[in-house]
Amino acid sequence: MTGNKIKNGLLFLLFSILFLPMLQKAFPFIKSAPLNGEYIVAADTIFTPEKWFDGIYWNRKSKYINDNMGLRPDIIRLNNQVDFSLFKKIHSEWRLLGENSCIFQDVYIYSYLGRDYDGYPYIQEKVRKLKAIQDTLGKLGKSLVFIHAPCKAFYYPEYFPKRYKDTVKCMSNYEAYKKIGDSLGLEQIDFNAWFRGMKNSSPELLYPKQGFHWSAYGSLIAADSLTRYIERRQNIHMIHPVWDKIEHTDKPRYKDDDIARSMNLVWPLAHETFSYPELRYTSDRQATKPRVIYIGDSFLFEWTDQWVLQNTDSTWHIWYYNQSIIDKDNSLKAMHMLNDSERIRQIDDADCIVIMFTSRNMSKMDQGFAEQIYQHFYPGNK
Repeated sequence: MTGNKIKNGLLFLLFSILFLPMLQKAFPFIKSAPLNGEYIVAADTIFTPEKWFDGIYWNRKSKYINDNMGLRPDIIRLNNQVDFSLFKKIHSEWRLLGENSCIFQDVYIYSYLGRDYDGYPYIQEKVRKLKAIQDTLGKLGKSLVFIHAPCKAFYYPEYFPKRYKDTVKCMSNYEAYKKIGDSLGLEQIDFNAWFRGMKNSSPELLYPKQGFHWSAYGSLIAADSLTRYIERRQNIHMIHPVWDKIEHTDKPRYKDDDIARSMNLVWPLAHETFSYPELRYTSDRQATKPRVIYIGDSFLFEWTDQWVLQNTDSTWHIWYYNQSIIDKDNSLKAMHMLNDSERIRQIDDADCIVIMFTSRNMSKMDQGFAEQIYQHFYPGNK
């Protein structure tokens, strides 16, 4: 008798679990958080005899039912967590699990190893043109700032997955640009080397194991360093934030866990202590707000997320990979393609142009910026 009760109870539990997504779809009683990352949810389809006989209707309908069933985000997170906890399997493109719960993208490791190296002649020619542009802008009272953003692979090589531990490292684009730039007199800011130099001495987390980018704190000290550099180059005084206090927490904000979020797990990937300064910008009549163009990758967005550019610059534009433009009047969703006439007009109006890429994105990094602006200042020259 007791055995039958147990069997009936287990059978009832099994059917309850099986029908739970259907009940959730019909009568939502649990609020499921959406999945992170980019994905496309299949749209519903309309029944027609043609679609039925061609097999198109049921194929599309089954995808719609699967993508829109109740509790789907929670089931996916649970499945991802089980696979990760038991088998270290990651359901996310390009993600690699390194040691000490450090997550990498394989392309960043390839960049560190030099597998995307553009070659000495290409980089030398690129740097030569950037140096000529930098000198010309200097004569016009403007500044061109060339910045190496930090790279996770350079910051945490000791945590690489085992299969990369003994891989021979060759010249990387970052190292070549730095070396050739120094030899040709190109003024550079190397945040990559600076962050590595502070790695063992900084009391605050500079690069999270759970993220693609520098930490929110790291981006702020880099922004302050850049502000002081522009002040010296332009001989101006700019607005600096007042740091009231620093909050320490194990709850990540901004992009500090963007890799971990994209993995869609149930529990945190790693335990880290994050630092979030409480900043205050005060008006200063003696301060100058320059007009700045930022050309680069997603490392720039940390500065807009924390309202650095909005407070330090009078006007600013982000030329995302020198292709799309984002400014204070355009959100990420409203960014539009940059055309040649707009590019030249904005450079003529700007006080400073900042080029910043991480090592991973330095291969063909500026999408033709050096060549385009070089031709503008030196028409007919190669």
